[in-house]
Amino acid sequence: MLQFRTLGLTMALAALAALPATRQEPKPGNAWYEDEVDLGFKVKAPKDWEFVPGSPLERNLIGKYAAGNGQYINLGREAFVLVQVCLVKFDRRASASPKEERQLGDTKVELSTKGLANIEEWMTQGLDEGKQWHRVADGEALKSVLVGKVSVYEGTSSRGSGDPQPVRAYAAVFALSPEVDVALVGLGPGDKKKWRTFESAYQTLAKTLQPIAIKALATEPADKDPRSQKRAKLQVEVAKSPGWSLHETPNYFILSCYDDKGFIEELKLRLEAIRLVYENDYPPELARKITLAPPPEDARPGAANSPPPNQERTVSSVNALELGRTSVVRLCKDRAQYLQYGGGSSSSGYFSPLGQELVVYDDKANKGRDATWSVLNHEGFHQYTFAFFGNRAPHSWYNEGTGDYYSGFEFNLKTKRFTPKKNVGRQDNVLIIREDYVPLQEFVRWSKAKYYAEPEPSRGRAGKPMEGWACYAQGWSLIWFLRTGEQGKAKGWQKEWASILEKYVDTLLATANTDKAVDRAFEGIDWDAFEKSWHDYTM
Repeated sequence: MLQFRTLGLTMALAALAALPATRQEPKPGNAWYEDEVDLGFKVKAPKDWEFVPGSPLERNLIGKYAAGNGQYINLGREAFVLVQVCLVKFDRRASASPKEERQLGDTKVELSTKGLANIEEWMTQGLDEGKQWHRVADGEALKSVLVGKVSVYEGTSSRGSGDPQPVRAYAAVFALSPEVDVALVGLGPGDKKKWRTFESAYQTLAKTLQPIAIKALATEPADKDPRSQKRAKLQVEVAKSPGWSLHETPNYFILSCYDDKGFIEELKLRLEAIRLVYENDYPPELARKITLAPPPEDARPGAANSPPPNQERTVSSVNALELGRTSVVRLCKDRAQYLQYGGGSSSSGYFSPLGQELVVYDDKANKGRDATWSVLNHEGFHQYTFAFFGNRAPHSWYNEGTGDYYSGFEFNLKTKRFTPKKNVGRQDNVLIIREDYVPLQEFVRWSKAKYYAEPEPSRGRAGKPMEGWACYAQGWSLIWFLRTGEQGKAKGWQKEWASILEKYVDTLLATANTDKAVDRAFEGIDWDAFEKSWHDYTM
């Protein structure tokens, strides 16, 4: 996740404060949300609103509808709520909770695949908009094709810089079968007069929810290799995500609802071109081996590929980069959609090891597309090397610093190649901390939490707090020094420093131990001479 010292948050809050307190309740459109491959239901979609699917780690949220530009309602006192319609599932079928594992270094982490049990739990624990939700009323049964149980919830706003204000939610729950419930949840202002209009709109949408037949989707993978398995899984997701499409390159899968074909084609070119840079610097043949359990077979009763009872599954050793060739990039069309998907307000993109996807958006309306490409190079490095190091992350100074090193690279559309260039944004940030950085001997051993200034910033040599952006800047400057200092004739450069990064990588690959990697890389270093040369070269 990239961090720069900017005025972005202040500007965003100012823009929100300028929003009029207008009604922005949804109206039923002609299009339907349809799931005919898993749950078997459909419901009218709000007119001109776009569908944003839940992330791979979501266990209940099917997805949400929101206005394309993000409909924030000004609640007064610099508080806001994002108007949205959420589709939520409570799936108690045995096939809904398959065992899922992720390989993190030498440790297998079992993900919880069991979702929250009911609407009460989801409103209080699963909804990411608003807070302190509690049920204040139960409505009459909603009678249509199905009978829905209606409740109204009240909470407080979680957006804006002012005092939290009341917000409300309409929830209608329908039983599709004894094992599956689906809910439609709509959010709006807490003011009772304004809320009536929203409540009526959500009720109109909820009345259209009805069951449909489940159809078999022809996505059985042609082969059992990881890429074929991943493609089949993503095809099922796309079939349940109206407006979203699946695009492919030799090493990546791209999920997007964006209609800018030229942008997507350039994205494909850049992904493959920057991967060649990663592969040159981190040759695939050096990647650590990891032990991988094969994907779980279809466990539905009577399934053609369901394994016989008590059959043992084999475990194979595969190159982590073979899994890296199933890399998923989710492209949101703009910042509003990125935030609706779950992106942090202080970030411009991220790679989720557990979610197994890189998420980025087209930033042409704000910082420009150069910012998008910079983030793509940075997060793409995390995605590639997470697989390269056997699903293990290096120290943050190395991980984030190298990501920022690649984020400065320039792409030539004619030659389809990248060339190194200094990250100007980071260089500017470095100059701000030239007298208040962290001593390098200490910095190279910092934990991820310290690097991200969590739970609070550590302090530099002058005693001032080291915010996250400052740590990123120092990390980039150290990598830039080690990668270019010899050729750039850094004053006081010593020839043994040229092998520091290589020793770090080799030791991490051999031992999977970050502490041993630092010990080996900086063994015998004259820290005073090293720090002075680095400071003179980068600051």
